[in-house]
Amino acid sequence: MSPGIGMPELLVVLVLALVVVGPQQLPVMMRKVGQMMAQARAMAKDFQNSFEEIGRETELSELRREIEALKDANPINQIHGELDKAARGAQEDDIRALKLKHAETGQAEGEDARSDKLAALDVHKPEGATPESDAQADAAASGDAAEPTEPAPARPVDEIKGR
Repeated sequence: MSPGIGMPELLVVLVLALVVVGPQQLPVMMRKVGQMMAQARAMAKDFQNSFEEIGRETELSELRREIEALKDANPINQIHGELDKAARGAQEDDIRALKLKHAETGQAEGEDARSDKLAALDVHKPEGATPESDAQADAAASGDAAEPTEPAPARPVDEIKGR
């Protein structure tokens, strides 16, 4: 029983219920009160069980997170990750070095070809050449089509057609 209600208090409640309800309805009322108390206890128990279930689910999710953290903190996985990063860095360095070497050899070949062309032009350069003629010679050496300074002589249309 509860600590605040003793035997004398229960006797007083029982006598009041007997007077208010009557002797014929008292067993029916006590049965209903018992059913209501059972329902209240069942609801309280369900409520308590749901809180305990939520607590268990929370603990399980926390344990799962801790297990995943331990898996991620595996030193072997960390070493693999670091080795992969180092290998990628070495490959990138090798690629950069090859590109730089290729660019340097390409520039050297380009400078050699340009100096050969200039040497060839200097050998064939007439005396008293002007910078304009030098520009035309450079354009001819590089393969650019230079426009002639004088137009070709016009021929009559009859001559072209063969009349």
